[in-house]
Amino acid sequence: MSSQPLPPVPKLLAAAVTALGGAERSGQVTMASAVAHALDTGEHLAVQAGTGTGKSLAYLVPAIRHAVESGKTVVVSTATIALQRQLVERDLPRLAAALEPELGGAPEFAILKGRRNYLCLHRLGSGAPEDPDEALFDAFAVSKMGREVQRLHAWAEKTQEGDRDELVPGVSEQAWRQVSVSARECLGVSRCPVGIDCFAEKAKAVAAKVDVVVTNHALLAIDAITGIPVLPEHDVVVIDESHEL
Repeated sequence: MSSQPLPPVPKLLAAAVTALGGAERSGQVTMASAVAHALDTGEHLAVQAGTGTGKSLAYLVPAIRHAVESGKTVVVSTATIALQRQLVERDLPRLAAALEPELGGAPEFAILKGRRNYLCLHRLGSGAPEDPDEALFDAFAVSKMGREVQRLHAWAEKTQEGDRDELVPGVSEQAWRQVSVSARECLGVSRCPVGIDCFAEKAKAVAAKVDVVVTNHALLAIDAITGIPVLPEHDVVVIDESHEL
């Protein structure tokens, strides 16, 4: 939580736009002000913004300010992996650097995905039943999957995050199923023999300490509907591509 008064959203937005080499857009300023008002009052807000508005900055700037000022995590939910990657790999790193002088420190962010997207060390060690459908009588497919699983085992020795998206080139869904589990299949961190090293749990722990967590609509729905706390505690959710929710 910040002990010093933070600059207002219009000033932060202007600093971000300047640092990123952009130009002020009236629609972006209007949207950012509306988001800031919703954060201040606790009201719900729905925004329809046309192409070229710069909506990511318009919601990220007031969201980051709120997170830094309150000390509480803001959740940003997207419908597509492409937008998740854009936010985490491009928009947020550049924005954090641009706002650091104004906020007195760089805001922190993380991505949080469903458990199936992380390598499961228990499944890796215990093995998994192979999918009998398409590869059972296809020697080429079996050998191809075998090579992919071997590569997954080699990758497991060096990965720090166990995130499937780190693996380039990727592997088939069938191969990935040999080393991953769904939330339903997971033993639970307390019962799992390697729970202390679980990549999914580590990602969740990191997400609990940052200002902005980027997730997807599916995980947001699980958190909201099932009562299973898959997201860190938060008081603000920004739903991008909300028409897909």
